[in-house]
Amino acid sequence: MNRLSNYQQYYQQACQLELRAIKPGNVGYHANGHGMHVEQFEISAEVSAEALFKPCSSVGERIYKAVKATHEAVGDNTNLGIILLIAPIVEVLERFPEYVDMRPELAKVLSTLSITDAKYAYQSIQLAMPGGMGKVDNQDVAKEPSVTLLEAMQMSAQHDRIAFQYANQYEDIFDHNLPIYRQYLAQWGSQQWAATAVFLSQWLRLPDTLIIRKKGLLKAQEISDMIAPLANRVLASRDPTDHVSDLLSLDNELKQAEINPGTTADITVATVFVALLESDT
Repeated sequence: MNRLSNYQQYYQQACQLELRAIKPGNVGYHANGHGMHVEQFEISAEVSAEALFKPCSSVGERIYKAVKATHEAVGDNTNLGIILLIAPIVEVLERFPEYVDMRPELAKVLSTLSITDAKYAYQSIQLAMPGGMGKVDNQDVAKEPSVTLLEAMQMSAQHDRIAFQYANQYEDIFDHNLPIYRQYLAQWGSQQWAATAVFLSQWLRLPDTLIIRKKGLLKAQEISDMIAPLANRVLASRDPTDHVSDLLSLDNELKQAEINPGTTADITVATVFVALLESDT
């Protein structure tokens, strides 16, 4: 058994925890939505894992093969953002026989991404067809890239929070969300509720960029303001289960309005994945 296969369990566990967490507006065991079912996400986690953690693959190859496996299995974009975030982390895991301080090594991996990695990523985006993608004048994903994957992400960082992580060494995850996860795991004693805390905290700090692409910045900010009172009550509570009914009511309201904070959910998965890796050291 190769070393990377030992880490697959953490990836799949992170995906499962995110599905078990109540995330208003997003698909999970609490409710389907947006024409997608939770079973699609379960299958996506399973089929993408093998490609993501295949030894001796480049970051771009991991991304493309994982997205392709997902597309063939479920025929929908269930995990593009997750795959984009996880693939560079897997590269770090492959380079070191034991877990190391992730962030500086991740910065090195990102700095060595190539134009070929960008080509694979562009092909993946074309295959997944994420919502709200428009055309841009420079390095449009419908065309062949002439820059590295990191450079392409830097160009998109102002408009997409997945790209922002590449451009800023996963700032949201390491500087904000991991401390939140640890705090609420200790406070509430539940991994899935700690994942909910990450999701709510991330969304409180920043409007979701998938919502921005689909609905516009003003609407996205309006939605963030709307969810803030309940999110703050949950985060301030001693027992988050007191708020299940309100969270589910908000979830239904958002889905009825076709509001999906999908980027925030993707960042939550990546946060939980790193947290699980750290807990094993």
